[in-house]
Amino acid sequence: MSQAYNHVKFLAEEIGPRGSCTTQERKAADYIKDELEKMSFETKGEEFKAVTSFSWVFGFIYLLFIISALIFPSTPNWGFILALFTFLGFYLESSTFPLLSRLIPKKSSQNIIATVPARSKTIRKVIVTAHYDTSRSALSFSPKMVKSFRRTYLLMVGAMSIQVILYALGVFTNISRNLLWALSLPSVIYLFLTLILLAHRELAGEYTPGANDNASGVAVLLEVAKVLARFPLLTTTVTLVATGAEESGTNGALNFLRSHHPPKDTFIINLDNLGIGKLTAVTQEGILGAKNSSLELLSFAESTAEEKKIDLQFLPYNLLTTDGTVFLMRGYPTMTLMAFDQEQLLPNWHWPTDRAEFVDPSNLEEAKELVLGIIRKLES
Repeated sequence: MSQAYNHVKFLAEEIGPRGSCTTQERKAADYIKDELEKMSFETKGEEFKAVTSFSWVFGFIYLLFIISALIFPSTPNWGFILALFTFLGFYLESSTFPLLSRLIPKKSSQNIIATVPARSKTIRKVIVTAHYDTSRSALSFSPKMVKSFRRTYLLMVGAMSIQVILYALGVFTNISRNLLWALSLPSVIYLFLTLILLAHRELAGEYTPGANDNASGVAVLLEVAKVLARFPLLTTTVTLVATGAEESGTNGALNFLRSHHPPKDTFIINLDNLGIGKLTAVTQEGILGAKNSSLELLSFAESTAEEKKIDLQFLPYNLLTTDGTVFLMRGYPTMTLMAFDQEQLLPNWHWPTDRAEFVDPSNLEEAKELVLGIIRKLES
């Protein structure tokens, strides 16, 4: 059994579900820190405050839309302003720029960071990231509904847009406000039902074991670290970042950027959901306002896969945000490595079946070789 798979089993079975900002998440952080220190890394944990679930942030957003509908008939100007402001907040949150989440109570999480300095003068920098927390399950991620996840998400965006447009017409035209308000009610009802689903997630959903999402990414990060500890590069400094509270809103990656301000020419390789399915170099990220991955990293991934005879595909990922999305949205040359099933979905995504027994050890080994090959090509 490979050491990478042992990491997956320990995180998913011995520690188990690792919700954002929970005691179990901290246990996983301690495990990662201990493993890196065994490799003689000077490792540090950086604490930060984060929301405990994306349900609170987006539930707050849907609630504000419902309030805007309640006040529109009596105070249309304020109803429109609230809907417009909330839509802006939704767009920013969906693009990894916190706004309304600043108003949500927070708890402590942490990043685990280790650096492999260049043996000579540093000419380039690479950051390898992988989150170690896990998500709650929810009906929208169930095997029957997850296939239509993007469609239902875009319907939700459409419902918000319709409400904003109708209320704008009510403020800036002579069209009957009562008519416009009545036309907005189907959108409001849809958002209310979405709010109910989020409430159900918090009340009935359980934190998943997170073997694929994302003990697999952490396992690959640790195995890459082991090789680099023995064979550091000559002119490339590699920073390894295991992020906390990713599932509640990419909080670990955001905090790392705020704390460290890496140069904009730093290359980012993000590892997420690698253990099941066909290894994939993600060409584009973001469910709204998608950003293209680094062409240089994609090219090096392709040539590495050819040299090592790794079956690698290239596809966009236009569902929820990843740590890679955080860096892409801020102009960093970034690429996320994932693995997709035949329907181009993440297997066992945010579902109780995300267990170690379904993770393929060969996936982990090939992902490790891909990352090392990409970094070595950057060096050369």
